[in-house]
Amino acid sequence: MAAAAVDGRGRLMPTDLPARVVARQFAELEPRAWFRLGAGDAPLVEVGDRVDPDSPILNRLRHPSVAEAGVRDAAAPEPGARFEAGEALAGRGRGALHFDGPGRVLYRTPGNRLRAAVARHREVILSPVAGVVEAVGRGGVEIRCEGIGLRAAFAVGDPSHGSLVIVVDGPDAEMPPTRVDVRGAGAVLVAGARVDVETITRARAIGVRGMIVGGMIGKDLRDMAASLARQEAALHASPPFTLVVLDGYGKRAIPEAHWECLVAAAGSDVGLCADPPMVILDAGQTISSRRPGRVRVTGGEWLGRSGSMVEHLGLRRRPGGLFMDCAYVALAGAPGGAQAQVVEVALADLEQDA
Repeated sequence: MAAAAVDGRGRLMPTDLPARVVARQFAELEPRAWFRLGAGDAPLVEVGDRVDPDSPILNRLRHPSVAEAGVRDAAAPEPGARFEAGEALAGRGRGALHFDGPGRVLYRTPGNRLRAAVARHREVILSPVAGVVEAVGRGGVEIRCEGIGLRAAFAVGDPSHGSLVIVVDGPDAEMPPTRVDVRGAGAVLVAGARVDVETITRARAIGVRGMIVGGMIGKDLRDMAASLARQEAALHASPPFTLVVLDGYGKRAIPEAHWECLVAAAGSDVGLCADPPMVILDAGQTISSRRPGRVRVTGGEWLGRSGSMVEHLGLRRRPGGLFMDCAYVALAGAPGGAQAQVVEVALADLEQDA
């Protein structure tokens, strides 16, 4: 990148104002999704296999625990060997070694104790996207997705997919529980700036496969994680559900670039992944193009607002006595009623789309 031009007072020239603003890449073509393998889990695909949405990719033990039993002098299975419930692993007859559930051998101790990861149930994890298996190893399964990945801050839940439905009027609106109805069964809902636990609980109860929001309050996130853990402990697992948070903690409007892509993709099938957290759009989807000079506020009073930089101010005294590199930013009007205005913002609190 060429050096930015400055005037006689050391300020950046208008055409080079974004030169010191961090660039954030919000989308990528053919992203990689990772599906982790825990102790006792088994991959169901091999490198080079093609997968489609709902294709089985791995067997997962639900809430495995470590069990052990004595093997005496009998030959024991090698570490990593998988077994089914009641299968004889060593010995014969009544003295045969077996465990009460399916699992995987971990290791044999010096005291001739065989330890294994054992669970009551096993479930099949399905692919949320179409793509090609790039790697299969002890750590997990990597899939090169066919489509466009919208990057997110974090995600909670199992991978899922469904038809994209926008249920809010704008990127900074909040979705009330009354907006959840049976028509959302099997869909992925774009729920605006934030949702609460009540809304998420109602959505999961009717079969919603996922929700996309701009932000999430920490307490609601902890309550949701606890709810998912209770559901996983049940005898019958519920359909997979994924909450994807695009921007961060608290109430945050969906970023403008993400919102434009989601509106354009409404009605099509999208995949939701947690590692890394992202929304996978159809490969034929058109994403918004980068607009030079367009920036977004990532912190402070005008969090989430977008606009353009109009003047570099250099070092300015900020609240708390700090001196920070600042600029005047012309903020555009927001759907929630916020008026267009020119404000002073620290360059550290700005980002531009890459």
